[in-house]
Amino acid sequence: MDALLEVKDLEVTISLKEGAVRAVNGVSFRIPANRTLGVVGESGCGKSMTARALLRILPPGGRIVGGQIRLAPRDGHSTGVVDIAALPPRSRALRAIRGGEIAMIFQEPMTSLSPVHSIGDQIGEGVRLHRKTSKREARERAVEMLRLVGVPMPERRVDAYPHQLSGGLRQRSMIAIALACRPRLLIADEPTTALDVTIQAQILNLIERLQREMAMSVMMITHDLGVIAETADEVAVMYLGRIVEYAPVRDLFDSPMHPYTQGLLASIPRIGRPSGRTLYSIPGTVPDPYTMPPGCPFHPRCPQRIAGVCDRGEPPAPVEAGPNHQVACRLYESRQGEADDA
Repeated sequence: MDALLEVKDLEVTISLKEGAVRAVNGVSFRIPANRTLGVVGESGCGKSMTARALLRILPPGGRIVGGQIRLAPRDGHSTGVVDIAALPPRSRALRAIRGGEIAMIFQEPMTSLSPVHSIGDQIGEGVRLHRKTSKREARERAVEMLRLVGVPMPERRVDAYPHQLSGGLRQRSMIAIALACRPRLLIADEPTTALDVTIQAQILNLIERLQREMAMSVMMITHDLGVIAETADEVAVMYLGRIVEYAPVRDLFDSPMHPYTQGLLASIPRIGRPSGRTLYSIPGTVPDPYTMPPGCPFHPRCPQRIAGVCDRGEPPAPVEAGPNHQVACRLYESRQGEADDA
């Protein structure tokens, strides 16, 4: 493999009382070593569900029904590639990957951290599981990690409980837990949610610094395009469980192609915009998964929809619109035909 992680045609369904919902629909992407993939989209577009599928920690009723999640071995050879999607759910191999090879920072640290265990115990739990160390060594590692992520007085804070810490310190503690075993891939799911802008900048700078020091890859999930512009190397834009555009970050901001990506970028406040002008917003809302529109899921909200085309049939396969730039939209199908002819 020439990438740390390669996802092919991933499909995830969630079974509820109302029926089964396809939360992730044919998602494919690659995360090279020491690179950052940004995943962006509105709430309900499948970003977090995709991330949870990589670690096989889907909510009750969630199930991977198709596709591959291929993780490269540490030595970089093609032999020993692991398909995480095919591993038994309670297998030792899967437990070794969670926290040891791939770790995750969740949106809300107050609801993700255990309220009845100290921060040090929660960091040390993963260390003892994956590194087979003693309690004393695990505690020393917890203090070291708290110091690494910038928690003041780590020797004291190691015995603190989550409710005794501020939001910024809880988020730093969550990062310390995730990185305690030096994983090769860090999944950051909205890591700056509910934090003020000053603390947001500190957390993002911290993740970027630790990525350099630990030589790890990052999957940054957010709805904030400003965060994507600052942190990502490549960007996947998701809508209703599909990747509608995939491109290097500069290409995406300079020449967005999918109407949904164009709408997201147009809604960003910009310095120099004339005062009094209403900020653009994409019309409508993300459809209910039980009442999916026919054809392209975005066509009811799309200002460039083609009547009789976009409202019929599944969206097309992604089209190569440039170097490593793919877009799944009927507007660009002619390009694929020209490429096939060539």
